[in-house]
Amino acid sequence: VVVNPYKALPIYSEKIIDMYKGKKRHEMPPHIYAIADTAYRSMLQD
Repeated sequence: VVVNPYKALPIYSEKIIDMYKGKKRHEMPPHIYAIADTAYRSMLQD
């Protein structure tokens, strides 16, 4: 898979970030924000 880093993609907006905050990984489609949010919350708990 190749992504052009010079083209703005609508998958990296504040709206998308807010959609993934606090959700479990199975509640939303796969996205890097879901993985990052899970990792961040795990660090806060441990």
